[in-house]
Amino acid sequence: MARLRRAISQIEAEAGPEGERPARRLPFARAFDSALSGGLADDALHEIVPAQPADGAVAMGFALALAARFISRRPASALVIGEGFAAEESGALYGPGLVAHGLPLSRLVFVRAPDAALAFWAIEEALKCGAPAVVVGEIWSLKGYSLAASRRLLLAARKGKVPALLILASAYGQAERLSSAAETRFEIAAAPSATIPAAAGLDLPGPFACGARLIKARLARAGPEAPFQAFDPGRVIHLEWRSQDMTFKDMTFGGMCVDDQAISLPLAAASGDRSRAAARRR
Repeated sequence: MARLRRAISQIEAEAGPEGERPARRLPFARAFDSALSGGLADDALHEIVPAQPADGAVAMGFALALAARFISRRPASALVIGEGFAAEESGALYGPGLVAHGLPLSRLVFVRAPDAALAFWAIEEALKCGAPAVVVGEIWSLKGYSLAASRRLLLAARKGKVPALLILASAYGQAERLSSAAETRFEIAAAPSATIPAAAGLDLPGPFACGARLIKARLARAGPEAPFQAFDPGRVIHLEWRSQDMTFKDMTFGGMCVDDQAISLPLAAASGDRSRAAARRR
């Protein structure tokens, strides 16, 4: 079975719909990029599922961070489409919070659909037209979300060359059981963020943080250049969002940021043994 999965993933990575261009990849976290051929494709459907009922807001925060990364690479705006009940269940988005998250309000367009069917229709049409930099959808009712429906969204993303970030708000606990045509699926859980010292001895909440699991990577490449085993659906990565430089930092290992790049500095030559004659000649 493992050999068959690797063969299928290799075929899907090299083949696709007629006329499909090679997807540009958006690097966002080193721990996941190696399993995604370099990052998230900018013309695919990416699903985001909360781990628990209380993690809906965290899933939205993760999606909006990815949206900020996408719009930083394109001059177009982001389109945020939400099913009405999803907004009533988790609350509306807060303008100053969006700005602090790295999303300029002038480049956000919000659409509120009365039901899931119209929300899916709006997402599909927005993807087809190719105008947005990214489309973020938040859906609560999943009755109309089938393999065929997800396939339509994927083909629309391919046609418009626009990424779709779909939050399945009521699918908590079902991330491993969903069947869809999405290229990737992430399960997102809340994680403690660092605190920021403030006046009067109060500590303010620090950067947005979450625990992320890559549940599905449909086009993860197999082979020596990108090992299939790099895709581990059981591994939870603790991510911290830095809105100042639009990057996720991997804080998994004891709070140490493993994504920081090393700084090259000149170093003294290594010491070594030498004869007394050589020391005198110096």
